[in-house]
Amino acid sequence: MSTLVLVGATVHDGRGGAAQVADVVVRDGVVAAVGPGAAASVVEAGRAGRVVDARGLEVLPGFVDVHAHDDAALFRPGGIAPKTEQGVTTTIVGNCGQGVAPSPADPADRSLEQYSPPVLGPFPARRWAIFGDYVDTLAHEPLGIHARALVPHAPVRASVLGMARRPADAGETSRIAGAVGDALDAGALGVSLGLMYAPGDAADRPELLAIAREVAARDGLLVAHVRNEADGLRASVDELASLGLESGARVHVSHLKVTGPRNVGGMGAIVDHLDALRADGLDVSADVYPYDAGSTTVASLFPPSTADRGVDSLLEALGDPTTRAAVLAGLVQPWPGTALENQWAAIGPARILLAGFARPENAGLEGRSVADIAAELGGDPREVLADLVLAERGALTVIVFHTDLEGMRTALAWPHTLVGSDGLPRESGTVHPRLHGTFARLLDVYGGTGPSAVLTREEAVHRMSVAAHRRFRTVASSTPVGVVPGAAADLQLVDPVAYADRATYAEPRRPPSGVRGVWVAGELVAGELAGLA
Repeated sequence: MSTLVLVGATVHDGRGGAAQVADVVVRDGVVAAVGPGAAASVVEAGRAGRVVDARGLEVLPGFVDVHAHDDAALFRPGGIAPKTEQGVTTTIVGNCGQGVAPSPADPADRSLEQYSPPVLGPFPARRWAIFGDYVDTLAHEPLGIHARALVPHAPVRASVLGMARRPADAGETSRIAGAVGDALDAGALGVSLGLMYAPGDAADRPELLAIAREVAARDGLLVAHVRNEADGLRASVDELASLGLESGARVHVSHLKVTGPRNVGGMGAIVDHLDALRADGLDVSADVYPYDAGSTTVASLFPPSTADRGVDSLLEALGDPTTRAAVLAGLVQPWPGTALENQWAAIGPARILLAGFARPENAGLEGRSVADIAAELGGDPREVLADLVLAERGALTVIVFHTDLEGMRTALAWPHTLVGSDGLPRESGTVHPRLHGTFARLLDVYGGTGPSAVLTREEAVHRMSVAAHRRFRTVASSTPVGVVPGAAADLQLVDPVAYADRATYAEPRRPPSGVRGVWVAGELVAGELAGLA
């Protein structure tokens, strides 16, 4: 591999300190030197393969998406472009307890392949009998990005008892925990629980504690999409915290936010509670995405009783007139016996957009609210939603405007918060702009000196790079990370004047402007320079 030299850039090394004007020399995919004049001897000796005049530009470390759903997108053409175009060079998958491995032992069992695509996109044709095989694939196949994995609870649980929404018995719990331990030994970074989603929402404390103990024994990270981010957020955080305190596991709250109109202004108390938990000995962190809307599978809008057999049971319930009436009544009533969040009741159909339509006759409905669609069709919003879910066989995603944006800023300001996109990768149709814009938006809007800034530019870069690597332990503690000698050359070159987030809800697929180049292990993978290569 030839030598790359970036001359005269303003270098943010990712460690949180002040930037310096310096040259960066990359050799064989590794940062060889950083400093004023570092390029001179390389250029004079004729050993530079590519020299880039970087005066007036910034060199940043590659970003780490600590909450990604690229599990299947890694194997689809163009699937990772939304990440590399915004400077992400490491993606961490397996989040929300969702994943593509281990594959069901029965090739005919497609329950997760029907339930999870609204989050993960189409599944790859290949199969992984155990999660360690998937970890090995990520480590050894050229993917154009560094990919590391958490063990997703849902497919591991499904490999033992299918989509059944019931507590695991002692033998089943032992098998689930054993599979988790094996996956961690194979190189997974930790475990992700999707406590809001089937089938993980059916797991009881003994099962979750057995998993937490496997994580703690290997000093991994126990990550969770908690059961409720609205009225029950504190209780849901405490459920995760109790697992960490009893097992000794380090824990991490996925996409920390407070949702629902009744909970606006509540994040300050949650952050104070997290600080109190840390004072009690819990090693806890979190991540955020900088938006006022989330996005998830349409199945999550419905009462959890409809998910007993994944999408099949939802479709059956909506297709039968008797059960359909009860299900639709459940959209506006409390869900007894569950801690899960009823999003429809909290925010209503005007703030829920539908996406992912496959049937040609529904193409004009893409990205529109349920209320708007129902008004056009002249039907009750709940009935219209049910009809569309049936027509599209449950394979829709929703964009839900439920998040307290000021609460997001409060969460981001917490010193133990990192950044994850939670982007749902699909190559067609409407997507949430976080898929293409999270990292640029955070740096452009919330990092620096602007009116909405919460972090300094240096701290924002640190949170999205070195701090993320260290918290998730993507590399050994002795391995350098950032723009420092000896680190992998995962770099960005950006124009700070032109740099801006351009992805919006109306035009979500617009990449950020001002990104001159993105390198993964010294290989140019995105940016304006890539177009000239």
